[in-house]
Amino acid sequence: MSILPAMIKQGEQARLFPVLADTSREGRIASIFLALLPTIPALAESVLGTTGLRIGKRTRIGTYTEIVLKDASEIGNRPDGLIVVETGKTTWTALVEAKIGKAELDADQVSRYLEAAKANGIDAVITISNQFVARADVSPLSLPKNTLKKAGLFHWSWTWIQTQCDLISYQKEVHDHEQAFLLREFHRLLKHPATGIERFTQMGPHWKEVVQAVATQEVLKRTSAEVEETVNSWFQELRDMSLLLSSHVGQPVTEKIDRNLLGESSARVKEGCRTLTEQSRLFGSFVVPGAASDIEVCADLMRRSIVFSMKLKAPQDRKSTKARVNWLLRMLKDDDPRLAIRAHWPGRKPPSQKDVSVLRADPEALEEERSDAAPHSFDVLLIEVDAKRFAGRRTFIETLEACSRDFYDLVGQNLRAWQTPPPKPIKTPEAEPDAADRHEAEDES
Repeated sequence: MSILPAMIKQGEQARLFPVLADTSREGRIASIFLALLPTIPALAESVLGTTGLRIGKRTRIGTYTEIVLKDASEIGNRPDGLIVVETGKTTWTALVEAKIGKAELDADQVSRYLEAAKANGIDAVITISNQFVARADVSPLSLPKNTLKKAGLFHWSWTWIQTQCDLISYQKEVHDHEQAFLLREFHRLLKHPATGIERFTQMGPHWKEVVQAVATQEVLKRTSAEVEETVNSWFQELRDMSLLLSSHVGQPVTEKIDRNLLGESSARVKEGCRTLTEQSRLFGSFVVPGAASDIEVCADLMRRSIVFSMKLKAPQDRKSTKARVNWLLRMLKDDDPRLAIRAHWPGRKPPSQKDVSVLRADPEALEEERSDAAPHSFDVLLIEVDAKRFAGRRTFIETLEACSRDFYDLVGQNLRAWQTPPPKPIKTPEAEPDAADRHEAEDES
């Protein structure tokens, strides 16, 4: 696509080796990324697929930088790029705005780009920054709903793009040697600290203050700036942790969000603030392909503990508590002191919990006063308690992410959900021939 699209009056094809000022880090990395989309189909399919596009063999992709739109009268209304995707007679276009380092997206600027997209017949605006979101169709910005009707709005974090490169490499989706080389070099560039791409590394400035307030039993207001900041930081970390786990397991790990809150960032933050102020806890959940169940995580500010867990249904073909516990223990290879098992019982009996090391020695230790029934389900837990590191903005994140990998290595990869075994054939004694059959056999003889 060497001819400029009709809606732009000035622009350049995205270059793999852009000639830009040393201060233009955003323009340089945006140009490199956009230049790779037409070159590496697997990368284009991975990232553009989040906008609803299907990238096939007949798809043609054009990418441009330093563009000036024909219908754009405002000074400074110059997006960082344009993507044009042609499949047959269908053309889809998107403006691109990129930020790097500590720079965050500006709501007014993105609103102007949405206006410009509508005026120029452009389908979408894509923002890229170090800000994290749960899904590509959820923006980190709070924009009026009427603004969002002008064009589609999508967001990718640079770390998410880096993770897509990881997954493409792990799953060996690129067979062309030149493409594989370019993908490796781009991934190396994204990981270099000088590039300005950052993971989520610390909670908000008021984290220690909120933790201390919970410890002293002060009343937290769900509408306070400190509480909202803490919840927003937690949601950013959950998204980053899903990317971290994706790279760790080589499969896309997704954050599980209540359907009623999906896409409603303000409602989700409001619910998170309610949970934090009422329970002094922060919750999250992840879906790992092929795992026995979702991975749940809870940060308990009162106890200053981090808990990862998975729930399993107890095997119904084993009747005693001992047999059911042993079934679970056989899947847990290591006796890490942080591991515990919680049993859930029929009726209104409260759950009981013991360390894995205790249950190795005595599988019936969970029973206590419940010898009349067997547990119907188990939670396998990893419990990390470190009050000093928990209160630190950066050390909390470090501990949380280390525990996420440890839990998957110790528990997540080993658990298998119980399934009802197939029925066995019924063995019946051979029937004696009746009198008529005997007479018939005698006549034939």
